Amino acid sequence: MKKMGWIFLALVLAAGCRAKNVAQVGDTTITEKDIAARQKVSDIYYPDSGKPYVALAQLIQGFLAEQALKSLEYPVNEQIWEAESNRIDQNTKAPETLAKIKDVFGLDHKSYLKVFIRPLYAERYLYNEVFLNSTEIHKERYEQAQNFLKAALKEPGAFPAVADKMGLKAAKVKLSEKEGISPYEEKKKPEPEQAAPEPANIDQANWYIKKISILKPGQVYPELIEWREGFQVIKFDRKEGGVFIIASVTVPKEDYGRWFYQRASKVPVKIYDQALKDELLKNVNWAGQLNLK
Repeated sequence: MKKMGWIFLALVLAAGCRAKNVAQVGDTTITEKDIAARQKVSDIYYPDSGKPYVALAQLIQGFLAEQALKSLEYPVNEQIWEAESNRIDQNTKAPETLAKIKDVFGLDHKSYLKVFIRPLYAERYLYNEVFLNSTEIHKERYEQAQNFLKAALKEPGAFPAVADKMGLKAAKVKLSEKEGISPYEEKKKPEPEQAAPEPANIDQANWYIKKISILKPGQVYPELIEWREGFQVIKFDRKEGGVFIIASVTVPKEDYGRWFYQRASKVPVKIYDQALKDELLKNVNWAGQLNLK
């Protein structure tokens, strides 16, 4: 009888522990405690936003990013989370906000790492270090930009027409060492005099001017220019006084949301609380793309 009593007690305790589990994302469990803490964090960033389904959505998205890192064979472990925590401590531009977030967790450092640091690290690293820098992910867009560059070099005079033919759009831009970058507009009828616009992106304008200094008017820059979120081809059109006019075509890199949820759809997600699951699906537009079990 005594042994049966212990077995019954163990079953009751196990059932109680299971009841506290709200969701499962891959190999990571989300508990009621995690949700409650994340609600408070959300409220610190956006007052009155800390609803349970919002907290659940934030944690699911963060842990899906973590699963993506694992599937791509990037290390994800406590050492990395601690390093991320130290990075945030040293580089934060909002120390008061960070202090409030830490107060939510008190001395529970393990919960702080799980609920705040892990999702933050996974989403930041996946986007900034993996997605944007991957040649494989952006291979199709890169080849499209390279093909346009080759065609534009052969027919520089047909720069906008070549772009149209390839489903791209050419735009003209003005560059000035003093006034920076601004859109180019064909001359129209004189308008009432207006205040000159504030200088913008002067450093970037000078960077472009240096690039096209090797070109003659009408020539295309012979190399593809890669930015964090796209590939660019430029042509030196002409110079008007101190203003350089260039034509530009940009091919954006792969869409992150589409790429992310394609990977995320392979990760099983379980939500044990039916009411919370219904609320998530009703209010979060990407929730319908989850691999719900």
